[in-house]
Amino acid sequence: MVRIQVSEHRLINIRRSSLCDNCSLHNCTSFIDSRVIECLDFKPVFSVFLKCRECGKIYDPYRSLRSLDYELCPECNHSVNNSPSITFVCRE
Repeated sequence: MVRIQVSEHRLINIRRSSLCDNCSLHNCTSFIDSRVIECLDFKPVFSVFLKCRECGKIYDPYRSLRSLDYELCPECNHSVNNSPSITFVCRE
């Protein structure tokens, strides 16, 4: 689960296991015993839109389940230039 700050005093929780976990649609047939990451019938509990800090695009964070950084839109998250660099420090 990820907590995202959407305003000064409001946070939302996004469950990363499946888009179905964040959906308020009842009697849905999209779930087929696997992780759902895209669904045309997805209805969030309430609508949230964020502005990407990299490109300025407005995006829906609920649809970014695979994102590493929720302040970036899905396109910026998956681009090569913004991939996180991991630095290992070895001590003798």
